[in-house]
Amino acid sequence: MFGFLSGVPRRVRHLLSGFRRYFTRPQYENFCRVMLGLIVAGEKEHDVKSVNELFVERKDQSSMNRFFTEPKWNIEQVVSEGKSLLLSENETSRLIEYKIIDDTVCRKYGPGAEMVCYNHSSTMGTVLSHDYVTCLYVNGDVSVPDGLKLYGSEKRCREKGIEFKTKVQLACEMIDEHVPRAKRMMWLWDSWYTMNDVVTRCRAHGYDWIGEIKSNRIAFYEGTKYRLSELLERLRSEGRFSDVFIDGEVYQACQARVFTKKLGEVTVVFNVKADTDDMHMLCTDLTCGTEEMVRHALKRHHIEDFHKGAKFLGLGEYRFREGEAALIHAHLVSLAYTLLDALRRRLLRYGIVKSLPSLEWTVEWVRRKAMHLFIHVVRDATKPIRCVLRMIDTGQV
Repeated sequence: MFGFLSGVPRRVRHLLSGFRRYFTRPQYENFCRVMLGLIVAGEKEHDVKSVNELFVERKDQSSMNRFFTEPKWNIEQVVSEGKSLLLSENETSRLIEYKIIDDTVCRKYGPGAEMVCYNHSSTMGTVLSHDYVTCLYVNGDVSVPDGLKLYGSEKRCREKGIEFKTKVQLACEMIDEHVPRAKRMMWLWDSWYTMNDVVTRCRAHGYDWIGEIKSNRIAFYEGTKYRLSELLERLRSEGRFSDVFIDGEVYQACQARVFTKKLGEVTVVFNVKADTDDMHMLCTDLTCGTEEMVRHALKRHHIEDFHKGAKFLGLGEYRFREGEAALIHAHLVSLAYTLLDALRRRLLRYGIVKSLPSLEWTVEWVRRKAMHLFIHVVRDATKPIRCVLRMIDTGQV
């Protein structure tokens, strides 16, 4: 992408100003450059070199590298500030909140980076990659990243000299670290995390939970042993499914109370979207109506939207060898996602737009504002035009 950044647009600068107290002056300048660069960079251009080249006045790249590899600032404080900023500006519920756990794979093409190993992706298969266990906090219509841990294989952890933790163990840590804001807390996850350890941790904290469960799991229903796929066919043959209407969509669903050896007595909810035959099997401790359970479970789409947005903003587009630097980059991408969400809500509140814009539209809006600043720099330049063009081309006068 053409290197046109000459300053931070005013409304973005207002958002970033709340983080000033966590940095020294040079660190804060690097922080602003990184955040603006992550937002406006094009596809495959979110690494340090590419971000630095977006600016008319480029910095020594080693300074930008050290911002990630030798941080003198606290990433937890910065991420927490971003979460607080978004939640404080929007109405949230005191009655119920959700946290959604899932992991996402960022493909890497060389084995030299720390914690890189072969991980399975539903879209790419088994690939050499970094695997991030992520957590998304959802309250009302607000969703904000609230947890990001880098998974590494046992071999990679041994090479780095750190304790190996499975993705399930990392998820359990996230449950332990959560500080509730609402009266009722509900955790959602896919079938990978429907394990005894995760469920036990939720039960210990008194949290509700709903997890997808695989169709080959064994359960006892009315004293008879079934695979869940077999139980599904029995319930269908008995005409137990009924239509459930949620947000204009039709689902055919039913529930059954079963016993499993690992989880004990639980409720299994079978639901299929009527127009696509997309079947899901849910498992939970809840005892409520089928419609309510399906409605809760559908909140899981928020983390899929987050992963899509984070990839759009450059999640995984880095060239660091150190695992800590890669994790900081991932955290700052998540923060960029949060700040864009706050910005698009402000644009609506200030009447600049008539409806809540998409993440992609907001990125384009920031790009236009940044280009406007650049045009002013060129227009107001007192140097000869040859010097201005040289500055644009190389970042040097």
